[in-house]
Amino acid sequence: MKYTITYENPNTQYIPITMEMDVEKDNFVELQFPTWRPGRYERGEFVKNIHGFKVSNEKGKKIEAFKITKDSWKVNCKDAKSITVSYKYYASELNAGSTYMDESQLYVNPVNCLIYNVESQLSNCELHLKIPEAFKIAAGKEFKQNKAIFDSYHELVDTPFIASDSLTHLEFNCYKTNFHLWFQGDVKLDEERIIKDLTAYTKSQIEKFEKFPVADYHYLYQILSINAYHGVEHQTSTVIALGPTYNLMGSLYDDFLGVSSHELYHTWNVKALRPAEMHPYDYSQENYSRQGYVTEGVTTYMGDLYLVESGVKDWKWYKKELEKLLQRHFDNFGRFNYSVAESSFDTWLDGYVAGAPNRKVSIYNEGAILSLVTDAKIRTNSANKASLHDVMKEMYETFALNDKGYTERDFQGIVEKHANENLSDYFANYYYGLHSFEHIVSEALEQLGLVIKMEKNPAFSTNVIGVKCLIEGSKTIVKKLYPGCAADLGGIILDDEIVSINGFKVNKDLDKWVEYFQDDQIELVVSRKGKIVNVTCPHTNKSYFPIYKIEKAKAPSNLQKRIFKKWCGTPWDEI
Repeated sequence: MKYTITYENPNTQYIPITMEMDVEKDNFVELQFPTWRPGRYERGEFVKNIHGFKVSNEKGKKIEAFKITKDSWKVNCKDAKSITVSYKYYASELNAGSTYMDESQLYVNPVNCLIYNVESQLSNCELHLKIPEAFKIAAGKEFKQNKAIFDSYHELVDTPFIASDSLTHLEFNCYKTNFHLWFQGDVKLDEERIIKDLTAYTKSQIEKFEKFPVADYHYLYQILSINAYHGVEHQTSTVIALGPTYNLMGSLYDDFLGVSSHELYHTWNVKALRPAEMHPYDYSQENYSRQGYVTEGVTTYMGDLYLVESGVKDWKWYKKELEKLLQRHFDNFGRFNYSVAESSFDTWLDGYVAGAPNRKVSIYNEGAILSLVTDAKIRTNSANKASLHDVMKEMYETFALNDKGYTERDFQGIVEKHANENLSDYFANYYYGLHSFEHIVSEALEQLGLVIKMEKNPAFSTNVIGVKCLIEGSKTIVKKLYPGCAADLGGIILDDEIVSINGFKVNKDLDKWVEYFQDDQIELVVSRKGKIVNVTCPHTNKSYFPIYKIEKAKAPSNLQKRIFKKWCGTPWDEI
């Protein structure tokens, strides 16, 4: 399959694309458009962005093509030696997994926009870019005279690129691997600091695996003028969208490091090491897996751990990151309804939006907490000789290097081997079941010489009546309810606008009024889809949405101190 992508009339944001392939006479060919992209386990339905689809033979004559599903066609190749498929792709969305064109760049994630013949997926593919002479190409594949040859369609669609005349390029070498940093957008960089920090965590990751999967790796950064935080992994590259531009080296820098470390770890975990259900990828339909706790959970945990372990960030920073994980867990009552394994399967349903209240959990957050617990268990059982690092290294060597996917039982078995313990109940109860995490989190922190403490939420409306609100203009909107809280018992529902409390108008100051009336009967007036409703919040004498903090244990053992130091690179006595 030979593809041509043309940069022209960027103001229309329609990218002209053609695909040519040889065919056999008197035969039908089925063409498929990708319906999802690896790295985001939900249907993307990219076909909705194509315009002017047509097929012609080698003589330029239009031939019959008719849809057999919403994203596939059957083409009548009678009397044709080759066919050319042509269409335009609407590219107006700019994030780490999209395709976009404007006056400054041609940015393409090929899996969004390149049609394919299923039977030809493993054959060589050619991509030709028709772009202005001044444009440079940033990609995890070398282009010669704007052309690149790929071993397969899989490699092609895993190779995003930015073509632009406004790219900034940095590079460094670590363990014989060349790392390229491409920044698209107006950027003012502290180059020395960036290279120093990225080299440090990269060195640490490679040392744990003892090898890097590719010889050259490319970070493709889309630096935007608006708020943005998004990363997508690929085998030889990652695309990361961040913004606003003016905060990149300021308040956004920790996010820059965090997402960069996370996506680099994906080079091993997900791109090379993959669940059996996704080996190989099938772009035409859902690739269901219950192992999001490995693909995203372990990666989330490791991405941050490597930053503190390598000395890029300190314990104070990492402690706050762990507290955020715990807070999100305990504030999400979906944990009583759906396991992390079930939530992984259902990312294809609504995995990246809030969805129905309290229905599910996050594979990133819950998977990261279970990774912490599992890591602490392995370190303790092995007297600090093994860790989750060893599990992932063995997984990589056993499956990725042998080009095969792993099963749920494979992961559990290797964890059990390094923990020297039968963990059937642990996996059944916490990865696949609905058992509360309180005990295992407390135990894991204790093994690291730490304890978890609960504090009252300082927001009075949250602590006293159990609501979390969002200020929208002058309106105070209820966005979260603690099940069984005073507001819940009184009849508040999500998206109610709280208008007044005990006869006083609420004007972005609900917390102050609840603090003032906390010992009195609280009467609320709310606007519910235009209807005025009176609500009485009963006294419950309970606190809601407590804050979770991590502190030092009072008298940890020497083993706990040694585990802590090896775990995060910081002596316990210095925290």
